[in-house]
Amino acid sequence: MTIRDGQWELHDYDFATGRSVWRYFDGQEYVFRIDTPVDNIVRENEFTRNATSGNKFGDWVKIASVPANHAHHANLVRAHSEGDDAYVSRWLNDSDNRAWRSFEGRV
Repeated sequence: MTIRDGQWELHDYDFATGRSVWRYFDGQEYVFRIDTPVDNIVRENEFTRNATSGNKFGDWVKIASVPANHAHHANLVRAHSEGDDAYVSRWLNDSDNRAWRSFEGRV
């Protein structure tokens, strides 16, 4: 049985994480797409943000949960590895990335 999403064909699915790998043949080679559900991470971040509202920053306070594939795509992993704390802070403080924050305040 083949499962399709338009021109994409399901190649692999992980029932534990919901991660799916899709592929299509463009005439010369296969192109792959990976879909990773993030709804649970966003909900958990929102819950934690609300539960810790008004708390002060301190050592070992978790401020964000970002899926690994998104952290790589946004160059967070590279910036962190290179010690570019200014980039990481700017990215975390950007309101467009609020879904990944689990603690309010500026970094």
